[in-house]
Amino acid sequence: MTYRDKLDPGLKPSFMPNKWDKLPWVIGLGLLLRLLVVLLTERSLHPDEIIQYTEQAHRLTYGYGYVPWEYVYGIRSWLLPGAISLLLSGGRWLGLNEPSTYIPLVQIIACLLSLSVIYCLYWLGRVLMSESVGRIASVLAAGWYELVIRASTLTPEVVGAYLLLAALTCLVIRPTAKTALLLGLCGAGAVALRLQYAPAALVVVLLGLLYVWQKRWSWREMAIASTGFSAVVAFAGWLDHYTLDGYFVSYYNNYLYNKVYGISSLWGNEPVGYYAVMLGLYSGGVFWVTIAHSLWRKRPKPWMLLALLAAVVLPHMLIGHKEYRFIFAAVPICLLLSALTIDDLWQVRPQSKQKNWGKLLLGLMAFYAIATLFITSFFIEPKSPQIRAYQYLHDQPQLVSVLNLSSEWYLTGGYYYLHRDVPIYMPYHLEGIDPADWQRYISHIVCRHDQAPIVGFTPITQLGPLDIRVANQPPTETLAIETRYPPQGGVSNVFKPRVTPRF
Repeated sequence: MTYRDKLDPGLKPSFMPNKWDKLPWVIGLGLLLRLLVVLLTERSLHPDEIIQYTEQAHRLTYGYGYVPWEYVYGIRSWLLPGAISLLLSGGRWLGLNEPSTYIPLVQIIACLLSLSVIYCLYWLGRVLMSESVGRIASVLAAGWYELVIRASTLTPEVVGAYLLLAALTCLVIRPTAKTALLLGLCGAGAVALRLQYAPAALVVVLLGLLYVWQKRWSWREMAIASTGFSAVVAFAGWLDHYTLDGYFVSYYNNYLYNKVYGISSLWGNEPVGYYAVMLGLYSGGVFWVTIAHSLWRKRPKPWMLLALLAAVVLPHMLIGHKEYRFIFAAVPICLLLSALTIDDLWQVRPQSKQKNWGKLLLGLMAFYAIATLFITSFFIEPKSPQIRAYQYLHDQPQLVSVLNLSSEWYLTGGYYYLHRDVPIYMPYHLEGIDPADWQRYISHIVCRHDQAPIVGFTPITQLGPLDIRVANQPPTETLAIETRYPPQGGVSNVFKPRVTPRF
């Protein structure tokens, strides 16, 4: 009989078997896979990963960097960039002042943070369902490609997902003052990082009240959780006041500009069913099967997980601008439901010559994850030419200024990778200047390899499809223009900032 079968409102987890002794090995395997991806790749899966967060942390730590419109207009909280800045500052104190050292530092810490998903899924599966479900879920979390590929990413939807899972885990395991405090801190942290996770956090709160009613939790423990929750909310408000001169102003402005003014629509809208389709496509159809199985299986049904999944996905479906990364928290929840499906199918005693469908589903997920990791790590541009170009330029002692003719500013590595306090010009900065005169202002150019020859510049290296070209003579003049506040069409020429940012 499993713990799931014995559970009642007054039962304590003392009847559960000892923790799986192979769990540290599973976590170690998960870390190895994540570090291999970090070693084999150098890219960002979305421009926001660098420009909106690590670039701003670099700006806070070193005093220079791009300032995107979101920080000019105060629609981004400094909570996550500030936390990353603490990592960079710690690395700086240790002498890790080069991109070749501080970037791996941030990536490794992010990978370590991502391991919490393995631990959380094990305990959620173990407590809510059975020991075998917990074990399967931990293995899936260790190797599922979406979690592995994004492990080195520090964005609100990713870190918020970790915190949301941690909050739910703290709720379902043995209640103590420590787990109660962590529940409040993690739940509020998830909301503070990504406000769209608030409905999911509300589900956790309602479950907490249910646990109090069932006497699994005491009112004292819920009071401790509420204190932790309130402390994080208060800190998020104070941080906005300190950085943007208004309590909770980044959350208000985010809603105002993106929802009321419709700025997010500049990047396109998707149909209501977009996320349902993406969950199926990115999992090879497995998540569709597991969600359907969870809904139609015999009791007990995993209502808690289904409610949490709905609270993550449904609010995002109501927003016009959709990107699959926004519902990252849905992925580990679906993996937990997948573990339940595999366990259910595995427990069915097959008749003679009948296939073990649980083993087949697990094998399918393993093949899909391994194949995707292999293809993305070796064949689909594992090392971004733009990032490699800025890494190369960082090491050039004659670097005075850069002209990027090969991409938009937000598709580059930014100053986070360049780490040289020099102007980066884009073509619109040089309008009206004869290309023959560029050598007066520019020391290095990043351009396509098939770019026509540029007067006064000589190619010095090729990085994939890109050339780095250097001026034959050092620049003699500097353009008196601002290059670090790039304009945003549909915003910069339409609205005036409502805040006065401190940074």
